[in-house]
Amino acid sequence: MQARGNSHRPERIASVIKREVSVIIDSEVSDPRVHGVSVTDVEMSRDLRNAIVFVNVEDDDKSVVDALNGCAGYIRHVLAENESEMRGVPQLRFEIDKSQSYYRRIDQVIKGLHDDDK
Repeated sequence: MQARGNSHRPERIASVIKREVSVIIDSEVSDPRVHGVSVTDVEMSRDLRNAIVFVNVEDDDKSVVDALNGCAGYIRHVLAENESEMRGVPQLRFEIDKSQSYYRRIDQVIKGLHDDDK
């Protein structure tokens, strides 16, 4: 049985990581390959030791995600310095958020249907 107050811990940690990693990418990461990044979601593992950080990047550029994964240790270090309330900072892995592309494609199809009606 989980202790009271801990039932939403993964969601709270994911929310903090989403907010803080977004700020760190914007202000601390100096890698020129990292540009046009927005953090869209974070999924925590059950044991809270790993986090998948979903990002939206211009043109779904995989090289940006590769660069983010390359500096994930640095981002984790800065996150640990900024978030002293966390018991432990999870390992970070960055992935492109495919849902954004999917929604854009659906939007294009719908617009195409409306254009066909005219």
